Amino acid sequence: MICKKSLSLLFCLFLISCVNLQNSFNSSCLFPEEKLEHGGLINRIIKNTDIDESYKRYICYEEPNYRLVFPIPYNSKKEFSILEENISLIKKKFRESRITIKDKKFNELSKSSLQRIKKEREIFNNKIIKVSARKYSKAKFIYPVKGIISSEYGVKRFINGLPRNPHLGLDIAAGTGTKVVAPENGEVIYVGDFFYRGKLIIIDHGHGIISTYSHLHDIFVSVGEKVLKNKKIASVGSSGRVTGPHLHFEIIFLGTKINPILFF
Repeated sequence: MICKKSLSLLFCLFLISCVNLQNSFNSSCLFPEEKLEHGGLINRIIKNTDIDESYKRYICYEEPNYRLVFPIPYNSKKEFSILEENISLIKKKFRESRITIKDKKFNELSKSSLQRIKKEREIFNNKIIKVSARKYSKAKFIYPVKGIISSEYGVKRFINGLPRNPHLGLDIAAGTGTKVVAPENGEVIYVGDFFYRGKLIIIDHGHGIISTYSHLHDIFVSVGEKVLKNKKIASVGSSGRVTGPHLHFEIIFLGTKINPILFF
């Protein structure tokens, strides 16, 4: 009798440990399909279940398997390994964009502007690493604004003839005042007005997925507000450093800016 009770207890403890292991990973695997390119996404079932603590944030549980969902940075090596998975990225050539900014405020940065830029960069970086347990309802987003894609992800930028950081978002050109909507359910976690980005909104969609909206004209939401898919959140503008009215839209997954096209 004692032996049976001991075995039952051990079996219960085993079941509890399995449940805890599963719960320690993301339970939702509703992410875009794998695309092995710079700014893409690794999304595959893995055989290795002996997962280092530093990689658990990239794992979701899809009964009875574990799935690796890993954002590929723009500056990633073409070939690398992660959790015993050998990754080879497809060759992709990004076009160049050369624009001219005439506003002296952006060309001859004052000491106060440099201090402001540094502070805003810190605020932004702290917001985009947020990982909440909230779940979005579907894997597919909708476009946040109707317009023409004027600059895609990965474009090599030259401003006034000088090389700048690559364009790690999606620019959608539209007239000033054009409606901007939430592409998926989420919560507004930041509203502000930055030096370069202009009027800005940041939305948390859950599971480490963050979206940002820059160069806005009007903002119709506030921090802490829950927004539903297709809800009007702002209007297109030309605030910040721009050459014309457009929406600069980004998707950040677990702190890495990836190609927004993956989500449409």
